[in-house]
Amino acid sequence: MRVSEDAFGRGVARCAGGASFQSLEGLVAEDIYLACACAEGVRGAAAAFEAQYARAIRRAVSRAIAAPEDRDDAAQRALQHLLVGTGDAGPAIGKYPGLLPLAKWVPVVAIRVAISLKRTESAEQRLRAKAGAEAMGVNPENLYMREELRRALEPAVAAALGRLDERDRLILRFFLVSGMTTKAIGETLDLSQQAVSKRLAKARAELLEDVRRNVAESLHISEDEFSSILRFVASQLDVNVSRSLRDK
Repeated sequence: MRVSEDAFGRGVARCAGGASFQSLEGLVAEDIYLACACAEGVRGAAAAFEAQYARAIRRAVSRAIAAPEDRDDAAQRALQHLLVGTGDAGPAIGKYPGLLPLAKWVPVVAIRVAISLKRTESAEQRLRAKAGAEAMGVNPENLYMREELRRALEPAVAAALGRLDERDRLILRFFLVSGMTTKAIGETLDLSQQAVSKRLAKARAELLEDVRRNVAESLHISEDEFSSILRFVASQLDVNVSRSLRDK
């Protein structure tokens, strides 16, 4: 399996151009080489990749998909996403950042694919039902204000997510969209369950404060007035975060 110097050079240059790049010593050169080989369609590269990571892909999708009969299909879709791509999108392996080993990056990509394919009841549906029940106890000034709040929440949440740390967004996606437990998330990202719980709590608090500030500004509501409907905003936060993350 041989990759041309030009192709490998382009791969290293792309990785070095990432926002998180600090030094060439931090790049995983051997994994970048394999990723370049797969992206360039070098003979034997895809087979080598599958032999090395197929088991990790199956383990990863099993964390997001409960039904055993759906896991094989999800694993195949994840492999296709990584090595072939879908539609106009090229293979995901061509976007490998090279900053962490493929053994850690591949399972994260596989879980994202599995989440998009999930056929069981979505976590978003459960969140919507829960939020609806909680919102019944809220008494905004009138239904018009409640609808106005809902319309303002969606763009405010999307903007707040864009300002959130990338790893915290990933943890929220795993927790809210796929319904993964904090333990499973920790195993996937090599974090302790306690660390995942703390990051979830911190991310939610940051999102709520960001959304609270932006919604209050967009609706021209004073701080005193907004405090009376803050519970409604909080009850809808997970639903809106889940929807926004699912759409990305």
